[in-house]
Amino acid sequence: MKNWKKIMAGLCAAAMVSSMVVPVWAAEETTEEAADDGDVADVSEAMLGLWKDSAGDIYGFYKDNSFFGQWKDEEQDVLGVYALSSDGEYTALVMQFANDDGTYDDENMVTYLVQANEEENLLELYDPDSLDLTATLEPYEADGDESDYNQTYQDMGDILTECYSGETEAGETFIYAANEDGTFCSVLVIDQDDNYVSFVGEGTFDEENGTVTITDEVSEMALTFGVAVNDDDTLTLDMGDLGSATVEEATLAVAVQGLKYAVENGTEMN
Repeated sequence: MKNWKKIMAGLCAAAMVSSMVVPVWAAEETTEEAADDGDVADVSEAMLGLWKDSAGDIYGFYKDNSFFGQWKDEEQDVLGVYALSSDGEYTALVMQFANDDGTYDDENMVTYLVQANEEENLLELYDPDSLDLTATLEPYEADGDESDYNQTYQDMGDILTECYSGETEAGETFIYAANEDGTFCSVLVIDQDDNYVSFVGEGTFDEENGTVTITDEVSEMALTFGVAVNDDDTLTLDMGDLGSATVEEATLAVAVQGLKYAVENGTEMN
């Protein structure tokens, strides 16, 4: 059994991205600051989506500057955050990988120069020192295999705008994610034996009682929980007789990886 708690990471994306180390040349002020911002915005928009390199590794880049990678040869999934910056001539991509315990440091990171080849619809990564082309990413295309859920994961990443992750009182992994207006919500609960329960469907918010209800679009079962904000900015989700969960802000990549882990390793209980 894989250790789900060990590989679940990516919490507080905004704070981590802002703390990432950026190459000195990319941090210097230039007279073309507005143009630089435009370069970064163009590359950032082009990067969003699911990509595959020549080795078969797959990367999903999400709108909150998080990424989820599937390394084929090593049979390993990786989470992280990324940042883009420009000096007016080159755009740097800094990818910071989460450690096994979910923390981030300056050691576990890599820097590329990135170029969006719009004509061929490719992402080209270059060595920042030699300027040699080191990798070419092309859009991922599903091969029709029923066991290939990658497009489902990507569609989920495209829809979501927020994610919270933590544990229930019983030590189960609890992941809540939603889109901006709450018309798409997802709750995933995974226990230590990889049994999982999921609720995916429209969410409704009861302002008077301060509760959220998610009705699963397949089973039509509903989950209702109250939301309380704690002093440390975590949230307590009170599910009544089902207990409670304490969660904190997480990256969209956490929600995507949670779904992938459950589908590929778990046993559905609802």
